[in-house]
Amino acid sequence: MSAPVSPIAIVGNLNLDIRTSPIPSSEAVLNDGETSIEDIYESVGGGGANTAAAVAMMGGEAHLCCTIGDDELGRRLSYFLTGIGVHVHAAIKPISTGRSIALIWDTHHRHFVSNLPNTRLLEESDIDLEALRYAGCRHLYRADVWFADRMFQTGNASLLRRAREAGMETSLDINWDPIWSLGREVEGTRERIAWLKSALPYVSFVHGNERELAFFVGIPSVAECVRLLIEWGAETVVVHRGARGCAAATTNGWKEVPPVAAKAIANEAGTGDVFTAKFLLTAGLPLEERLRACAYAAACHLEGSHCYIPRFG
Repeated sequence: MSAPVSPIAIVGNLNLDIRTSPIPSSEAVLNDGETSIEDIYESVGGGGANTAAAVAMMGGEAHLCCTIGDDELGRRLSYFLTGIGVHVHAAIKPISTGRSIALIWDTHHRHFVSNLPNTRLLEESDIDLEALRYAGCRHLYRADVWFADRMFQTGNASLLRRAREAGMETSLDINWDPIWSLGREVEGTRERIAWLKSALPYVSFVHGNERELAFFVGIPSVAECVRLLIEWGAETVVVHRGARGCAAATTNGWKEVPPVAAKAIANEAGTGDVFTAKFLLTAGLPLEERLRACAYAAACHLEGSHCYIPRFG
């Protein structure tokens, strides 16, 4: 049995998610009309908030550093997370709290439509690293990295560097940047990627799915992607592979784990966040065993047999 895990510090988004049950994928949804589906509901949203909620629901201790607007929604979201055991360190900004609509298609693809003004104002000074250390945090996870404009040029690299200097392990989620949907040649894309690349020497674990990592690195081969990410400074690259399971690469080689079959598909949004939460909480396990635990947690979330991200309210 692994030793108890120290509290986890998580830096990322906190917003409201409006989520759907699977929507029939046809041209009809792009035209005038109406489509009836089984369910539409509200949830805490943001990769950081989802991961913090999952850590707490798994019995761990999470400290979420985020921003909220100076409004009722921000306060309600913060109180909700506090109620399930998350320590919320929210910097209040003079703007509204964001919302995201998570459209889930019956093809198992997703599309998020978001407006996250509070997260754009997150800056390094909002994160009290000394207080997190004093609270016992020995791992800092940076989620939702593309949404905080004020962190881009130097903030992310500086935060991760200071965390490492303070003796903490670090993780970075290379999730999908909304501007990537417009193509790699869009103005600012290469610059944003270069800024984040500069943070990799201070990252213990890089997380991402195959599509995200391929776009970030700029080549389709996953093997070559992880080789370059390690060459650029990351110690370990954890690859979320969906229906193909998961894998991890280090300088010592590549470990691959098959998926755990879900009995049904009840929840698709947030699966990667649940996977990451389990990874953060299993630091004492050998890497392959750690990946197997993550695959099992992801399957439990998918089939709805465990509640890791509670519905809002």
